[in-house]
Amino acid sequence: MDIETLPDWFTATPYTSVQQELHITNFSCRNQIQVEIEVSEPVKTASVHPLSRGIISKIEGNKLFFTLPGPDKLYILVNDLPPLCFFANSMEEPVPDPDDPNIRYFGPGVHKPGMMHLSNNETVYIAGGAIVYGGIRTNGSSNVRIIGRGILDGNFEHQRMVVPENSDQIEFNGIIIRNGRNWTNTVVNCTNVLYEDVKVISFGPGGDGINPLGSKHMVINNCFLRCSDDCIAIKSPDSTWVVEDILVTNNTMIGFAFSDGITIGFETNGPTISDVTVQNCDILMARGGSRVDGHSAFSVICDGPAIISDVQFENIRVESPVLKLFELHITDGTKYGINPPGHIRNIRLKNISWTSERPIILQGFDENHRIQNIIFENCNIEGQPLINTKHPVFQINEFVDDVRFE
Repeated sequence: MDIETLPDWFTATPYTSVQQELHITNFSCRNQIQVEIEVSEPVKTASVHPLSRGIISKIEGNKLFFTLPGPDKLYILVNDLPPLCFFANSMEEPVPDPDDPNIRYFGPGVHKPGMMHLSNNETVYIAGGAIVYGGIRTNGSSNVRIIGRGILDGNFEHQRMVVPENSDQIEFNGIIIRNGRNWTNTVVNCTNVLYEDVKVISFGPGGDGINPLGSKHMVINNCFLRCSDDCIAIKSPDSTWVVEDILVTNNTMIGFAFSDGITIGFETNGPTISDVTVQNCDILMARGGSRVDGHSAFSVICDGPAIISDVQFENIRVESPVLKLFELHITDGTKYGINPPGHIRNIRLKNISWTSERPIILQGFDENHRIQNIIFENCNIEGQPLINTKHPVFQINEFVDDVRFE
């Protein structure tokens, strides 16, 4: 499959203001609600994503109607209009006390605190209706929380807006994080980190959503990521950082420009990256060029000496469009640095569905740096099961061992 045969928008540079425009609605609810959306023109086409939700909409003139069973995060497309990010949050119970000395409380309105440096046991609360132009940094701290239903906006002078470093027990819950000028959430050498019900929206080059760097015991749950670069990228840039016990579950990922839904890599210089589970996620889009000839819906790109092992992808639904379905790739270690090649072992894909035929890449490096022990269990493309590597989507080199189908 040649990239030149794909639609123009796969390879275009999608950073114009029109292509990057989107709308947001953000509110809270408890139970089932009836939704009515009115637009400025007659509705000809409409779809509510993720498609796995099974939400059926009704069109009447310039209005769209559907029933929402309860709190959820949706991506709604109407005609050729900008997408609508539709955030129906769960109710907040309890709401923090604004007079608590350990809470930085931002009520409804516009606030411009700039970069906030947090210490032990501090909480930042951003209420619904609040827009906070600033960022979060904490280093060597414990028990730090950033919570609420409002918006943390990175449209100010700092490049990386959310950077916890060398810290423990960090929680992000409920907020919208948008407009980071580089990697939006950079979690560096931390332990016991939770991202729960967080919405991340980025636009510019380098706009990764959430990047665990050399971190352990981290959960990314029930989040929505619409990002110009990788939605979630697990990395280990430092040669001393071990990555282990990362759970990515119940998320919706939209890789808009140069993006995987989720990737392990490129920077894999630490000794080991292991025990990573990605489960029950919807990947709506992944596209654009990369240093391994294009992005995938999800991938492991070992670009450094790490041993990457014991990774499971389970119950993942990939909607069109994507450039590549899946990729395991050991590079020479120099795509983002000067390092020897690494290793990829013990990867399982279970209950994966793709809606289009694109390549599956399995690319080892040499005799001593091989991809080993890959299992496909109940995986299908356009409803047809994958039963062996003779399927035309597979592109496999001679440095791959023991690919099995169950």
